[in-house]
Amino acid sequence: MKLAVHAVAGAVVMVVVGAGPSFATPNMIAAAKKAGMPATNCQYCHTTAAPKKDSWKPEELNDRGKFLFDDMKARNLKAPDAAKLKDFQEKK
Repeated sequence: MKLAVHAVAGAVVMVVVGAGPSFATPNMIAAAKKAGMPATNCQYCHTTAAPKKDSWKPEELNDRGKFLFDDMKARNLKAPDAAKLKDFQEKK
């Protein structure tokens, strides 16, 4: 039941915010959860609540997002690999 609520909420966010082309999408939250991460919204990797492709800047990523962005560029991927979040080390 709880998963269904999250799926509906994610669909609503996609419709309200827009699902235009971007590196990260609301599907990234689901992928991060599938990888065992406690992601609940875009701010798991971004500093803004609803980043938009046309105005997004790499500076708007938090440390976790920068880690994924750097990995994406280093591996020449077209989109971030949420499974790579397992390798992220939180700064203390």
